[in-house]
Amino acid sequence: MATIVAPPKRPTGRTFQTRRGGKFRWTIHTHPNHAFTVKMNDEAPTAIVGFRNVEHALIVGKMIESHYIKQKEWPDTTGRLILPAPHEGDLEFLFLRKWDFADIQVMCTKNFLSMVSVDDLQTTKTGFNFDGKIMSFEATVEFYVESLKEMYERPESTHDP
Repeated sequence: MATIVAPPKRPTGRTFQTRRGGKFRWTIHTHPNHAFTVKMNDEAPTAIVGFRNVEHALIVGKMIESHYIKQKEWPDTTGRLILPAPHEGDLEFLFLRKWDFADIQVMCTKNFLSMVSVDDLQTTKTGFNFDGKIMSFEATVEFYVESLKEMYERPESTHDP
């Protein structure tokens, strides 16, 4: 006898947006599977950074690249993030990806990630201030079971040199 299992429900968020608009988020990547993430402290969960405004994502991407060019390494994103001024021109080593909010929510949930939603980037005398919120997402147990099965069944990935 076959068992019929209902498809997993889409994850639900603990915080909900109340304003209309802003249904997209922009993320910064070095590789399609390597997005810019942060940890507020050593005990905090890893969170992907999603920008509401593409221009803000571009500025931060240029700041990350400036750090990479000067230091020959990507910045440490645990704790307070200190970056140099953005460089002029286009991104050279990074790229931006546009997400529908529902898609990034599902991706975060499947990968056990929170999201730092950057709603505004304000210029100050000493640099920039980020305004936003930390979002965490939850789903049913069945959703996680299905996600873990998918991860387990994936062929072993090969790393680019």
